[in-house]
Amino acid sequence: MAIFIFVVGIILVLGVLRIDGMMKEHIKNDKRIIERLDMLINIQKDKKE
Repeated sequence: MAIFIFVVGIILVLGVLRIDGMMKEHIKNDKRIIERLDMLINIQKDKKE
């Protein structure tokens, strides 16, 4: 019984680490998208002036 609880604990920890890694990757992608949009906004502002 103790081995089962130990294995389930390890599986839960690995699952949480995987989700954390995926979320960090999405945040990086979102930051890149925001930076590109900011550049495009600045280019449009410069064209209007």
